[in-house]
Amino acid sequence: SGPYSVTFLAGDTSATFNIPITDDVIYEGTETIDILIIETSLPTGVTAGTPDQAVVNIMDDDAITVSFNQTVYNVNETDGPAQPTLVLSNPSSTDITVRVFNTDQLATDGSATGGGVDYTS
Repeated sequence: SGPYSVTFLAGDTSATFNIPITDDVIYEGTETIDILIIETSLPTGVTAGTPDQAVVNIMDDDAITVSFNQTVYNVNETDGPAQPTLVLSNPSSTDITVRVFNTDQLATDGSATGGGVDYTS
């Protein structure tokens, strides 16, 4: 969360410092950290050069997959609506809406394998 102290050893012209990154399982997309050198924080005789600002991009590695929780759902005609369940591989920091289609969606609405018209989409 900074500020970070960076020490240049005598004779060195570059120094690297660590910004801790937390690996979580929540998909939040790319996040950024803006870092800058503040002139008033520098020791006497040292001034900020250009660039004096940088951006650290934290690339999210928590890709989300969506799938059904099982491959077959059985429902009797008298049970009411079928209720298949979708699951996400990781939680998301934002709402996700998934559109699910019937494999015969482009054909006649309401056709079911095995004959008959037992559902509406």
